[in-house]
Amino acid sequence: MSSAIIAFRRKGDEASAIGDFDGVATTLLSEGRAFSLTTARIEAILLKLRAQRSELAAVIADLQVRPPSGDIRIDMVNANLRIEASKGLAQIDRLIEHAETCVVTP
Repeated sequence: MSSAIIAFRRKGDEASAIGDFDGVATTLLSEGRAFSLTTARIEAILLKLRAQRSELAAVIADLQVRPPSGDIRIDMVNANLRIEASKGLAQIDRLIEHAETCVVTP
């Protein structure tokens, strides 16, 4: 790893959305798990996406095992939630796939 200065945002500074990942990226760099800040940022994004994917998959699993409530409106809402959550999961999968293609290896 080369020595570099990584500027962190000050509290309340909304200058960069990618700044949220700088802390994780810095850790990845310092641990030798990434060889550049760009790669570390992509890896940090992937970590977050994979965590969100796991959470959403758990929500979908919960929705799938729910028995009918007896209230048509609640059952319809649960069915719609399951459909939309599945669409969201597919989007996350595409984002992960795209981000993985952006990771540069030495």
